Amino acid sequence: MQENESFLLTLAREHEFQPDGLRVLLSVIHGLSMRRSLSGEGPHLGAAHVVGGLWSATWERFGILGKDVLEHWGLDSPSRVGLAVSQLVEAGFLRGSSEEMDDYEALTGQIEWPDPQSPPSIRERSSWGGF
Repeated sequence: MQENESFLLTLAREHEFQPDGLRVLLSVIHGLSMRRSLSGEGPHLGAAHVVGGLWSATWERFGILGKDVLEHWGLDSPSRVGLAVSQLVEAGFLRGSSEEMDDYEALTGQIEWPDPQSPPSIRERSSWGGF
């Protein structure tokens, strides 16, 4: 396991990713593929599933800061997520094909980051207490 961790750190450094981002990406891919396998669809995930799953998980965890977190991790566009997946496949962390990189490139501009909700009005804030 220690060997995998040092290899992940090297991979992150070489391609300007943050190790935490690669760990989260691996976790999201693992969770989504397990869910697909258990539902009988097979474990293979397309580019849209991976990008959508990563962005949804980040939005759920970090809210409106999620986009900044993805940028910090180096995973802020479908092509960067595709590059990370491709490198993880090459390193043996995942299975996949190099042909799928085009699928990630094609997603650019198609998947939109959710718009943040408007802040509550002053009247609503006063009912929160403490304001």
